[in-house]
Amino acid sequence: MSAFLMSHISDLKKRAADVRWTSVTVFKEFMRFNITGCFNSAFSFTLYQILYWINLWDAHTAVSAWVVSNVIGNIEAHYMHYKFTFNSTFAYSASLNRAFWCYTAQLTVTTILEYVMIEKWLINHYIAWLINTCVFGFLNFVLIRWLAFPPDLDEAYLERLTNA
Repeated sequence: MSAFLMSHISDLKKRAADVRWTSVTVFKEFMRFNITGCFNSAFSFTLYQILYWINLWDAHTAVSAWVVSNVIGNIEAHYMHYKFTFNSTFAYSASLNRAFWCYTAQLTVTTILEYVMIEKWLINHYIAWLINTCVFGFLNFVLIRWLAFPPDLDEAYLERLTNA
């Protein structure tokens, strides 16, 4: 397993070097990601509030609101990151498909954590929402950037590199 992981890390480092994804670039993109993410989080939190109030499932009100608002919010977030964060020209349908798998994996982990925090540890559901949103922010950025919006497959990004 560790050889497999190290191989992928090495591959990512090479890809990053090939497209000059330096710490300055990472910082700028992460700041844009966070600015867009503030809007996305507000959208998702508003939707969460509405779904919590509607009470989709009596036995698991907060967890069900988390799941549904996440699925809808992830579609909205993908579009916003595609257009504004990364200004990507990578094929939209391919990008959405790749984002779907990133978001699905993350949704699985965060839903389990949401359930444990709220229903086992009795943490307030707003605090659990905030913890999940913050803890997985940077991981989400890296996964989305390199899988859903890969700079090495984005013609506009590569063109900006050659013009720089």
